[in-house]
Amino acid sequence: MFLPHPRDGVAPAEPHARPQEPVAAPARLRSFRTLEDVTVVEALLAHLEAERVDTVFGIPGGNIAPLVQALRRQSRIRFIIGSHEGGTAFMADGYARATGKLGVCAVTAGPGATNAMTGVASAHLDQVPVLTISGQVSTDRFGLAAIQESTDEGGINTAEMFRHCTASSSTIVDAKSFPRLLERALKTAQAVPYGAVHLSMPTNIARQKLEKVSVPTAPGAWKGTLSAAPASEVYTAFELLRQAKRPLLYLGSGAREALESRGAEFTTFVRRYCIPVATSLRGKGLFSEEDPLSLGVLGIAGSKRAEQYLREGVDVLMVLGSRLGEWASKSFSSLFQTASTVIQVDATPSVIGQFLQVNLPIVADVSSVVGGLVEFGHGSAPGSEAVVRERRQHLNELNLAHRAAAVLPEDGPLKPQHVMAELNPHLRGNTDLYVDMGNCTGWATHCLRIAPPARVFYPCGLSSMGWSMGAVIGGKVGRPENTAIALMGDGSFLMNGTELVTAVRYQVGAVYVVLNDNYLGMVNHGEHAQAKGEYALDDSFFSLGDPDLVRFSESLGARAYEVTRPGQLTRLLPEVLRRADEERRPQVIVARIDYREVPPYGDRFAAVASAPREG
Repeated sequence: MFLPHPRDGVAPAEPHARPQEPVAAPARLRSFRTLEDVTVVEALLAHLEAERVDTVFGIPGGNIAPLVQALRRQSRIRFIIGSHEGGTAFMADGYARATGKLGVCAVTAGPGATNAMTGVASAHLDQVPVLTISGQVSTDRFGLAAIQESTDEGGINTAEMFRHCTASSSTIVDAKSFPRLLERALKTAQAVPYGAVHLSMPTNIARQKLEKVSVPTAPGAWKGTLSAAPASEVYTAFELLRQAKRPLLYLGSGAREALESRGAEFTTFVRRYCIPVATSLRGKGLFSEEDPLSLGVLGIAGSKRAEQYLREGVDVLMVLGSRLGEWASKSFSSLFQTASTVIQVDATPSVIGQFLQVNLPIVADVSSVVGGLVEFGHGSAPGSEAVVRERRQHLNELNLAHRAAAVLPEDGPLKPQHVMAELNPHLRGNTDLYVDMGNCTGWATHCLRIAPPARVFYPCGLSSMGWSMGAVIGGKVGRPENTAIALMGDGSFLMNGTELVTAVRYQVGAVYVVLNDNYLGMVNHGEHAQAKGEYALDDSFFSLGDPDLVRFSESLGARAYEVTRPGQLTRLLPEVLRRADEERRPQVIVARIDYREVPPYGDRFAAVASAPREG
């Protein structure tokens, strides 16, 4: 695709009206209903129902029994029992990402809580609203070495452990304090930025009665909002972009809500001013990668055309909703220093300027900034039509140079690039793709081209292997009308593969595409790149032992298939996607790929290799 030439006879720029602060809409009043003579766990479920939560994920146990029993006594909220607490936390994460609602995980005390912690921390670092309820022994048993006691006196204080990997963590010490602490947890999880929260609930407190408790009558009562950006700041940003010779808009995951609500208007805006758009890995697909103004992902394993555009120099870089961590900054590449003027918009003040010196910091709701740019763009022409024509021509040349697909051999071993090329045509419409951590991350980032309404999700914050195994189940449960696909490596699949039992038991038609090279591939290639010939790629040190993943999947009740040659996935996928929905049964495609194919992680491998060896 190429950028069209500007229309003839574009009206000259009109004098700009003085920026006006937005007129505030009337505040929505919260309304509540009063429940009387209910237990603490019944009050909890009433609050979750008010938040439109229809599923809780977890694993039962003695110290979480009051909540599980309350769930069984009603039918409005399902309790989905997973195989491992970490997997259920990943399910709550996927559910929240797919639906935009609160994800909820319920686990027992002790190992139940510690097992869930990785999944909870992963959600928190990716700013996903997840509430974890962990059980606790009765308060009258504190200090008696009760089974799974999780207090200072018992030796392991899980509430304190969660405090270091969530936005808040509290122990309910009496029934009267429960409504207040729950309300605080719900507000914190759904404040901007979102995050994970934890409540530890002793069994005796869970069963205690509350004389009265107030519950919101409408969803969103505890969902936080940010103030809109000052119109003067948005106007300044708009004028910088309008007058720039080489502007670049960079979208992070913090722009997801803005682009999902105003994506069409945003596209009209950037096309009017011919402003190229790049995204972070977690922002991939927020702006259609089929659009000629898309430069693709800028970061680790990203697009060469985005890298070239940045290397050639950018006079105005506007970052919307990215903290510019290592994934997004291409291992903190000096390439970003080519930007002479930087505008950064984020909900969190502390992330602004942590990597780049920022000339215009805007702490605000990203949606308000996108809306402001769109509004200011309605009544203005580009600063220079000649500059826009020149930029359009340059972008067309850049697309010609980099968008030609590599010619892949039709015979020989199956390569990961084959899998991406054959998967890509099916990532259309209401499809959600959950990409795990490993070599699959790099191949998906580099090779796939995502266009809304299709969505892609990554667990970049903690970079947790095995995440997609559970996340795709939670996502499909939350949005059953969407096609849900997990892309993962064989190492990740072996970590949490038993969650296939969960998908089978609850009739979840998720599709798993497993890149099987019989190695911990990212580590194998990364170590090989640093070892400089010290060992070969076929060294058995990082081998997985060649397990039969097809038979493993079938033994757990899933349908499973193996592809070993180019073209097989193309022929197989339509049938697999159909079966997933019709049979409501997980489908596993094991793609036996060439382990020798080097993933697009050259910069990451080089950054690790160049790290100082001594303090």
